[in-house]
Amino acid sequence: MPEQSTRERIIDTAYDLFREKGYDQTTINDICAACGITKTTFYYHLDSKENLISRYYKSVTQSLASQILDVLSQENYWEQLVVCFQTIVEASIKIGSDLDAQLFIMNLRKDKGTFDMNDDLTKMAVLLITRAQKAGQIRNQSPPEQLYYAFSHAFIGYELKWCIKKGSFDRKKHLRMAMENIFDVDPSLRSEWKEEYYY
Repeated sequence: MPEQSTRERIIDTAYDLFREKGYDQTTINDICAACGITKTTFYYHLDSKENLISRYYKSVTQSLASQILDVLSQENYWEQLVVCFQTIVEASIKIGSDLDAQLFIMNLRKDKGTFDMNDDLTKMAVLLITRAQKAGQIRNQSPPEQLYYAFSHAFIGYELKWCIKKGSFDRKKHLRMAMENIFDVDPSLRSEWKEEYYY
């Protein structure tokens, strides 16, 4: 089997096991047995169990640039920006709060760079913020780079809270509410949200 196919099979199988049994309860032996491979084969393709999770998160931000058509299909710059961030949220929701929490634990032990700013995503977001400001969709006229970094840190805060609360709230709605307030979005572009979204 080609190298990439084996690696992807290991990763997919591991995610299934993590979701089924939990990250801590899943061993490399479990992954190898489910894949029908040896530990030597596992370590040939991946460094560690932790590496499985960090690779997934980084691949999401890197692949966002390749989904540019989905982003650009939205009717205005503001919605394009929302799609960028919601795509990342959807990816972490897909792996679940348990696995997402492991990213924080792993980076608290040693900074793996998981939460570093991705250059391509930063350029795309800053461009969209600039255009949305000029179009009057974003009324906060702070420098676009500063707005992006401020919101990115709020984004990570919501992600951490979501992990702590075991995924018990609608992160996409909370995220949109935060975006609307930080960027001071034109009222006609705001979503319907209620006080229940506050903690």
